[in-house]
Amino acid sequence: MGHSQLDLTGKTAVVIGGTSGIGLALAKGLAEAGANVVPTGRRENLVTQAAEEVRQRNRGSLAMTCDVTDAASLAKLRDAAIAAFGSVEILVNCAGKTKRTPTLQVSKQEWNDNCTKSPHTRPVKPRSRR
Repeated sequence: MGHSQLDLTGKTAVVIGGTSGIGLALAKGLAEAGANVVPTGRRENLVTQAAEEVRQRNRGSLAMTCDVTDAASLAKLRDAAIAAFGSVEILVNCAGKTKRTPTLQVSKQEWNDNCTKSPHTRPVKPRSRR
């Protein structure tokens, strides 16, 4: 049974950047609401831990790393999630990078690069079921 106010039983969520911070909190919340959750990121140890936290909530998960800046990596993740769960109904992108520099010390170029260079995400396209 899902969360009392949001039942996602039978749904599958992929959370890119779902291994720490807000992404991990969302992955756990989606699992508590009943969804199978694939939390992913670049660091294998964090992916494994996040997937285990989903499984501890009696939900299905995959432990698979993904680099959001690499279209082939995203396609591999999509294909694996669909192969494991049949479909993906929820896609959350919490991927980001952090550079711990005081704001006033960040150059205008760095600021613009962080704000304008979006990752190469592609929508999860439905596949026909046979």
